[in-house]
Amino acid sequence: MMNQDIVWPDIPRVVTGVAEWLACLEVILMLHHRQPQLVKGLILLGCLAGQVLLQMWCGTWLLPLWIPGILINILWMFYTIWLIVPEAQLRLLAYSVCRAFVLAELWASVAWLLNCWFLFQLHLRLRYQFTFVLVVYAILFVAFFYLQRAFALRQISKREAVTAALTAMMIFAISNVGFISSATQSFFGGSPEVFTVRVIVDLCGTLIIIIQDNYRAVSELQSDLQAMDAMMQSQYQQYQEYKQSSELVNQHFHDLKHQLVTLAMENDSQKRQQYLDEINTDINLYNVGVKTGNKIADVILTRKNAYCRQHHITFTCIANGALMNMINTMDLCSLLGNSLDNAIESVEQLADPEKRLINLRIVNKGQLVIYQVENYTDNPADFADLPQTTKEDKQRHGFGLRSIRRIAEKYGGTMTVKNQHHWFRLTVLFDQQTKTSTN
Repeated sequence: MMNQDIVWPDIPRVVTGVAEWLACLEVILMLHHRQPQLVKGLILLGCLAGQVLLQMWCGTWLLPLWIPGILINILWMFYTIWLIVPEAQLRLLAYSVCRAFVLAELWASVAWLLNCWFLFQLHLRLRYQFTFVLVVYAILFVAFFYLQRAFALRQISKREAVTAALTAMMIFAISNVGFISSATQSFFGGSPEVFTVRVIVDLCGTLIIIIQDNYRAVSELQSDLQAMDAMMQSQYQQYQEYKQSSELVNQHFHDLKHQLVTLAMENDSQKRQQYLDEINTDINLYNVGVKTGNKIADVILTRKNAYCRQHHITFTCIANGALMNMINTMDLCSLLGNSLDNAIESVEQLADPEKRLINLRIVNKGQLVIYQVENYTDNPADFADLPQTTKEDKQRHGFGLRSIRRIAEKYGGTMTVKNQHHWFRLTVLFDQQTKTSTN
């Protein structure tokens, strides 16, 4: 049994401040996916200094002001995250702060427990102890970063934010109960026992947060898959409708033959001219056929070409549809439909018809099949992964590019998006020899 006469020092305020800042940094990396910037790096260093100085200042307060001091430090953590990710919603920031606070409590407890076990009892100088704590922090930071990198913080409900706040308060209260009064020592044992209990409680709180993240990630994934499945069904239904429409167009051209016979028998020059004008109008209206060598692609591209012509959009198509024969009907409908619908939606926002430009290329280069859709834009977006949808119904829409990426990965390919020089470009690369994935 541990010696109850052993008294370990409380966690220094500097150690706690560094842990809180590192936890904020980890949360920021989950929220902020853009390239690091020098200015924001300097801001983070300033926040580190502020967090440590604030902890040291609050450490000089009287014991009754301990809780207000904790709240002030939490507000500084909130401010740190908001400075780097100001676009995040309030409840997402609140959830992130609670998450960071629980992580900081665990990291500080673990690092100081290990330090007291291995270095403090050897009476080593403080600089060696602080260096040891920093090494433990680095290990914990990297471990938790790789453990939670799959859990992207995007949308947080009000209920999730409140649950995280209650969890953080509960864990903090239980883990610090042993430090409230010396009378508790008779229950917990000596100082080593108090620190050990604190680590265990903080670890349980962190696991609760991780489980909540995992549950939310699985729920979001199921929701996304359902939405993408519905979208693919919709695209396939459109293909069926386009196919029926194409058959009607073919019937209409067949009827034109009879009109030509009537025209040849008409002796009145005015009526003959009227017939010619009507026929010419019909031909211009229905002469939008696209032939690529793939019947499914032909149907969809013909309909999209007709829509573009009616809405004064210049649609250029250079496509070898036979290269897409490896893709099944549902996936091909989704790939063509989503990529072209996104491009059409974008150019329709342009007031100048001369700028409404869409280019489609389906070509091969060696063993690679290149599927590329590009459109002109007046509003270059700043994104690192997938741009946000501009449609009002963000719950239903916004899955188009995710669906395209899933299709690319299903067939062993990759998807990239770029937005430069006023051109938004979507590129999907397939290997002609790759079979469809069974996943």
